[in-house]
Amino acid sequence: MIRTFKRLAAVVSLSLILTIIIVPCAVFFASAQTVSGTNSVLSTTESTGNTRVTRSYTDDKKLSNKQDSATTEKAKSFDDAKETAQKTAKVIEKAAQEAQTKMPTATVSTSGKYLLDIANPDASYVGYSISLSDYDRDILERLVMGEAGGEGFIGCCLVAQAIRDTMILDGYKSVDSLRISMGYQASLYNTPNQDALDAVSFIFDQGGAAVQHSIVYFYAPALCTSGFHESQEFVVAHNSHRFFDRW
Repeated sequence: MIRTFKRLAAVVSLSLILTIIIVPCAVFFASAQTVSGTNSVLSTTESTGNTRVTRSYTDDKKLSNKQDSATTEKAKSFDDAKETAQKTAKVIEKAAQEAQTKMPTATVSTSGKYLLDIANPDASYVGYSISLSDYDRDILERLVMGEAGGEGFIGCCLVAQAIRDTMILDGYKSVDSLRISMGYQASLYNTPNQDALDAVSFIFDQGGAAVQHSIVYFYAPALCTSGFHESQEFVVAHNSHRFFDRW
């Protein structure tokens, strides 16, 4: 009886030992098989409000690839924009160099009637005075300042003459209507300097002219290129501007 009891106790003890060792190993092995086979084990757990959001390893990998792709696209866009800016700068530089080679001789006049002597004067050209309202005069002085305030008295006179000649040629009744219609972009917020004030007085009040030729259009080659301007009759270049009449 005692011997049987001892055998039974030994069997139970051995069973308990095997259970303690084998069961955890089996559970761990089963879990490892689940991870490697299906990737369904959650690798990340996040809380959003009252909802817990979980992602698998596969989800995290897809998100990482998407972020890498977005970063690459942004870098490519930056490189493309930089290349475009460099090409534009080269075009502007080339246009400015070409403009310098196309300039006919223009010298300060010694006759006193016109400010500049040009290679192609128009003997039939006559300058006229135009009466201005206080509002139009203020707009005109600011417009001349914005377009040529740093070009000196002659530069301001050329711009003022272009405005005056266009008003006469196209029948504009006010400087402001011409400014809007012709698409002048110069700022009107700068206070006119003495060159701008004197130029307006000389061209509009006294009927003076910077050159003996009608001028309608002008632009600055250092700032932009313009096939339209260059297709018109070139009259004179002064400092940073080129001036044209219509054909």
